[in-house]
Amino acid sequence: MGCETAVTCAAHLEEGDYQEIKVENPRHLKKVEQKIKQISKQKRRKRSPNYKQKIKGSTRWKKAQKQVSKLLTKVANQRKDFRPKVSAEIVSSNSLVVTEKLNVKNLTRTSKNKGKKGLNKSILDVSFGFLKDCLKYKTNEAGGSYIEIPTQKVKPSQRCPKCDNLKKKLLSERTHHCENCGYQCGRDFASAQVMAEYIRKGLGTSLSKRGESAYPPFAPLTKGGWGDGFKQAVSAKRQKLRRELD
Repeated sequence: MGCETAVTCAAHLEEGDYQEIKVENPRHLKKVEQKIKQISKQKRRKRSPNYKQKIKGSTRWKKAQKQVSKLLTKVANQRKDFRPKVSAEIVSSNSLVVTEKLNVKNLTRTSKNKGKKGLNKSILDVSFGFLKDCLKYKTNEAGGSYIEIPTQKVKPSQRCPKCDNLKKKLLSERTHHCENCGYQCGRDFASAQVMAEYIRKGLGTSLSKRGESAYPPFAPLTKGGWGDGFKQAVSAKRQKLRRELD
């Protein structure tokens, strides 16, 4: 997951490689941020309410306040609409969903750095936490598997998916280029591959015992598009219910 893209997925192909699937960041707040600032500037020039002195806000202040509230409500509704649609699209094509444990509270910690403040706003605008909750809910509902890997242990953004070499990257470095094996791709795509390989190598046996495919970590895709992981999960769930009824 990143701020340039809302979600970056690595889906396994039948040939053994990974396919990169991106969901663009809609940036709901950024689209109306300038308009909110303009209206808020006009609102400050109006007579604001003071409840201690029993002063009511002017009609124009109330009108400006209503415009700001309307824009913020629109952004909130767009986020609520975006999260379930993206999570449903991912779950409908994959019976196994793997992501990393993200501490959003620490990621958006207050900082004096102006660049960090802008990053915090972008992270909150994407709503990583709510998106993960939607993924978990929909995956479990479809009878699939949802797994979160330990970020500090695996370090997916610093690790090469091909040779497992670790190299610290700055946040501004959006391209992964391994000095050890020469592999190069997008940073978010490399992180997704690391997480998929971690599950395939480390949890293959336990996944087999749970009835899931140990390999590949994501439902196979054809070159033409998405796979049928959701259909496989629903079919397995129906068979389980039939056995219980029999």
